[in-house]
Amino acid sequence: MEYTSRGLKRRRNTDKWEVTLSHRDPLTGEQVPSYHTVEAKTRKRAEKARDELILDLERKGGAYTSKLTLAEFLDRFIDYKEEGRMVEQSTISGYRKEARVVKRYLGATLLRDVSIPIVSSWMAQMTSEGYAPRTVAKAFALLRQAMKHAVAQDLVAKNPCDYCKPPKIQRRKMRVLDREQRTRMLSLARDAEPSPLALAIELALTTSMRRGEVCGLRWSDIGEREVTVNRAISLDSGTPYEKDPKTSGSHRTIPLTGRLWAVLKAIEKDRRYVSAELGVPFGDPYVLGTADPNSRPYHPTQLTKDFKAFCEMNGFESTFHDLRHTFATMMIAGGTDVRTVASYLGHSNVAMTLNTYAEVDPDAKKAALGKVDEAFDIDLEGVFKEPEPPAFTLEFTVEQLEGMLAEARRREWGVAQS
Repeated sequence: MEYTSRGLKRRRNTDKWEVTLSHRDPLTGEQVPSYHTVEAKTRKRAEKARDELILDLERKGGAYTSKLTLAEFLDRFIDYKEEGRMVEQSTISGYRKEARVVKRYLGATLLRDVSIPIVSSWMAQMTSEGYAPRTVAKAFALLRQAMKHAVAQDLVAKNPCDYCKPPKIQRRKMRVLDREQRTRMLSLARDAEPSPLALAIELALTTSMRRGEVCGLRWSDIGEREVTVNRAISLDSGTPYEKDPKTSGSHRTIPLTGRLWAVLKAIEKDRRYVSAELGVPFGDPYVLGTADPNSRPYHPTQLTKDFKAFCEMNGFESTFHDLRHTFATMMIAGGTDVRTVASYLGHSNVAMTLNTYAEVDPDAKKAALGKVDEAFDIDLEGVFKEPEPPAFTLEFTVEQLEGMLAEARRREWGVAQS
């Protein structure tokens, strides 16, 4: 439905204006009047307030006019996603960030005018201005999703993004710590325990937990030599909040090494003792967060900064997420079946694990060669011996060689004469 202005009248001696609108009833086809009030000091401002009211009413009612810009539609689309709780709040924050990129270039374009050449030119311009392929692709993905919604609402006939291709994203090669590096990192972390950073490093290296999952760990999640991933800490415009793990498969229980489990139980016992001495309820605080009843988690961004400083100080080239890659790679290299590795990682299916970690380290490939040897009843490592040269030789005298050469010439001459 579209709203039409039928009147704008100022109330005497006030800054309030009466707005009369009408819209067509979608069932009966009749024009239905509606009455509203806006505030403004001048008529010009009142007219602007009225136009904004009309736009807002059309948005809330699911109606859009032919003058709707892409910027306005993107805002409404993201609001629709947020109000329906269709995605996590952290995803909504990402959408708004990507929408700002799209609106910077195409915001003033009318929704009905968004076309294949416009979308293609926009991505080409972003690329020429130095934006990374991943940035362009993420903004394009949002626009494509929004335009798909526009098609479903009969606002446009087709989705132009279906006929455009974003720049190819070069897959970043995983940085995996080798045996010497991960052993040294774990030793350094253990020397610094029970600091939150040190515990986070050991948890990531020995359980494959993600950053948000480590930060979201509570004491009730620690069982008998195992830890259960029940939540994660995510960010909404920089503010941490609890959410469910990444996927349904991310709800998982992971075995703990004996030492790490003993360290965690000792820390919990100490904190419970301090709470009892202070007469404060222990509750269920975060393992890496504050110990008070209203426990605050270890901020994920702070963990990233702390880990970066730790790596720079100790000569490591790694991100915190690389510890997860390190765990998966060392497990596969050690002969652990892929299904078990997938359960550790919280992958929803084994194919995801295979696609991500198909390229294991060189040591694992060398170890796999031994499996080839075991598959045959023939010695594949035996020394190769070159065959002996022939036992006989042909020897000719100079006179014999000259005679053979002369005979060859006579034959060649006879053929030429004939």
